[in-house]
Amino acid sequence: MLKNALLKRMFTAKKSPTLRFRDFSKDWKLHKLQDITDRLDNARVPVTASKRIAGSTPYYGANGIQDYVKGYTHDGEFLLVAEDGANNINDYPVICAKGKIWVNNHTHVLQAKNKKIDILFLMYALKFLNMKKYLVGGGRSKLNAETMMKLALKLPELDEEHNIGVLIKNMDVLITQYKYRIQKINKFKQFLLQNMFI
Repeated sequence: MLKNALLKRMFTAKKSPTLRFRDFSKDWKLHKLQDITDRLDNARVPVTASKRIAGSTPYYGANGIQDYVKGYTHDGEFLLVAEDGANNINDYPVICAKGKIWVNNHTHVLQAKNKKIDILFLMYALKFLNMKKYLVGGGRSKLNAETMMKLALKLPELDEEHNIGVLIKNMDVLITQYKYRIQKINKFKQFLLQNMFI
């Protein structure tokens, strides 16, 4: 709830959010995705499950890692955005990936241009967008490359982007840890209930 309130205050402000890190006061500026990232879709290679060679490289599809394979299609720091086949269009798949990765043809691959954007911040900014209005198609909605690259986002200066990205990532880590603890407590509760009332 706190994370959602924070994201809303950051990404829906008319100029710049009222909640800021100290020492940052410049207005956020509107940028199109095509001005701050390169799209590297031409290097994607789909491989059917039966033809994949097992290895240590994550094989990405629209919804994240599908397998681990030998070889790679990309090497660096990337943002992966589902092109089609997203499992949840309300929580649209946008993933940060680093190092050697293999990407199939259901995921767009973006890379920051000349350190103009913090990839982690960009991931959260894109995840906050309502992607439904940009999708085309019926049962298998698709995010066209041209539409995606024209998306406009308000961005702060690079140092502030980095601070925001790290803050939200740390919140995500805490949320995951608490979810795990809750699952363990619920399992223990079930165990107690099953053994108390037989």
